[in-house]
Amino acid sequence: MKLKEARELAKHTQESLVKEIHNHMECSLRHYQNIEYGKKIPKMPLGLLICRICGVDPDDIDEWKINQDNR
Repeated sequence: MKLKEARELAKHTQESLVKEIHNHMECSLRHYQNIEYGKKIPKMPLGLLICRICGVDPDDIDEWKINQDNR
């Protein structure tokens, strides 16, 4: 599942998700967008928080999966 899909299924816009994140830690809209577009990988606490807010398992996010070819 793509992060964008998980966010949309949780009925969040990028802006509303970042507002929710701000209740727990700092994250700019630009930083979140870079994560969603696959330009950045979040540090573990932020990644887990995003997944908790969206109601998904971190292992289900495609952008964060380990590339099987690199093992």
